[in-house]
Amino acid sequence: MSDITFRNDLKVAKFPAPVGSKRKIVFDYYMKMATIPWKAPHDFCNTWAPGTEKDYGVKLDYIGGKTYYGVVYANTKADFDQFADHIDENGVFHCDSYYYTEIVGNHCSSSMLLAYQQLIPVGWGTVRPSEARKGLFSLPKNLTSPGPWTWVSKDLFDLNGEEAIYEAYATLEYADILFFAKHGSGHVRMVSDVDVKRDENGKIDPENSYVITVENCSAWYTEDKNSTWHIDKRYSFARLFRTLFMPITVDTFHDNTPIADAFIFYDGNNTAETVKNGISGIVEATFPLNYVMVTIKDENGKIVKRMNVRNLGEVYKVDLAEESKDKQLFDLPKGNYEYTLRAGIARGVCEFEHFNFTV
Repeated sequence: MSDITFRNDLKVAKFPAPVGSKRKIVFDYYMKMATIPWKAPHDFCNTWAPGTEKDYGVKLDYIGGKTYYGVVYANTKADFDQFADHIDENGVFHCDSYYYTEIVGNHCSSSMLLAYQQLIPVGWGTVRPSEARKGLFSLPKNLTSPGPWTWVSKDLFDLNGEEAIYEAYATLEYADILFFAKHGSGHVRMVSDVDVKRDENGKIDPENSYVITVENCSAWYTEDKNSTWHIDKRYSFARLFRTLFMPITVDTFHDNTPIADAFIFYDGNNTAETVKNGISGIVEATFPLNYVMVTIKDENGKIVKRMNVRNLGEVYKVDLAEESKDKQLFDLPKGNYEYTLRAGIARGVCEFEHFNFTV
């Protein structure tokens, strides 16, 4: 958690640029999300809410009291800290809703973008190398792009051919990307290693060459590993080609661009007296905000109210007064309470306000 300094009337949380190999920084954060342990609070099914338009199937049954690993598979873009904020002192995960589009968690692409946000302020969207993502993602140098804008895996494969795709797989390194794209959908995996086999003429053997990956997906890893994170999965080059997974790399891995410090700024001053009339203040960041959360606990430490501004796209600014105006956060019975304001980016979280108040 970041410490707070003051700049004029602003509270400032600084998240220093991480030091070391860019690939290792990304991959270590990704694995941190993949392996966090937690217990289910009760039996629940992570699936689409009734009446929700479905793009693909999700039905994951959890058993109360059982230990699971990895951030929950969900369409809500939660980073490690936001997910950890919902695990109590006994290791039990609690959420207001357990439906796929509401439970705190992330899925294949959002988990990877959160990992890349350790380095760069990349916003939400595709990892397809295109004009919209120029300077962020690239194809291996031996491949020709189908065009500057929207295209799918089949377009790339038809244009370049099988042998070129195999050679491109061979250039991948850990923290690179495998991406299957079709119109309106897709799936991504993070590369952890590549094992290339060639014949005596130097030609790649696609059946015995592998890309090893990590991915968060809508299926259990194995029967004895309670996780939706598939770690060290081996995919042959031949299988990846058949299933149209494109090799992609991240531009910052290949240049000397320094990693920037990240900041969250808070312009506000809620107190034990003022909160009775609501809260105000502006939270702003130099990297995409992942969440801004207000928590109110009673004198027994039980959460009685929570406002979690989350599932954010590419948001850099949150107005607390606007977000809280219809939440009735302080419509509470008489008693003593504890108030906390936290805000986070993928690189970390800061507690900006924490005090007790009485109703």
